[in-house]
Amino acid sequence: METTKKIVINNSLSIVGDKMSNLFNEIDDDLRQDRLKTIWATYKNSIYTAVIVISLVLIGSEAYQYYSQSKSEKSGLILSQIVESATGDESQLINDYIDELLESGTSDYKTYALLLKSDNFISQNKLDDARETYMDLVKKAENSFIRDLAKLKLSYLNVDNVSFDQIQEDLSSLLESDNPLSLFAYEVLAMSAYKHGLYERGIEYLNTIIKSEKTTNGMFDRAQMMLRVIDSK
Repeated sequence: METTKKIVINNSLSIVGDKMSNLFNEIDDDLRQDRLKTIWATYKNSIYTAVIVISLVLIGSEAYQYYSQSKSEKSGLILSQIVESATGDESQLINDYIDELLESGTSDYKTYALLLKSDNFISQNKLDDARETYMDLVKKAENSFIRDLAKLKLSYLNVDNVSFDQIQEDLSSLLESDNPLSLFAYEVLAMSAYKHGLYERGIEYLNTIIKSEKTTNGMFDRAQMMLRVIDSK
């Protein structure tokens, strides 16, 4: 079971890496020509992909932990099937599993299913539905990590139409260095700062990401890309 879990996680992380690599090749010309709207549209979609897969990996880890403790736990089995299906292209099967989990799962597992359902709304460009579900999770989820993840995803969705001060307030609880989502929160703050002309503030957040020992290669590349965008102003 441990081996299976590692394979699922490694495959999911590989998906992130491949998509990020392709992304930066595609937008290199856009950066040089300063077509910011095109850059932003492409960049934002890549962020959604990254955070969706990260949430699947983290939730999947818990699913396998629960499943290994009790093979008879139906909710754990369904959630582990969702994670396994996510490594392929089985969107309808994933939707069926999510609906089944929402209908018959325990309280914790229903929370996980809502998170995945929100991600699915994003993939269908149903952003208002995704916002509503994330807001519901922020208010009601008992698991603090799920609440933080919902806050983060909601902020990604709102960065185009919410003030910088509001984004900063919404993400304040994620900025502690021991929070596993802190660097993603700085990434959103940097985007919001740029959006509102707070370039020095944006540079400060991006440098925090670049200097952190926890920064992944993909996140480092995104920070460097945003610095080039700011420098072009």
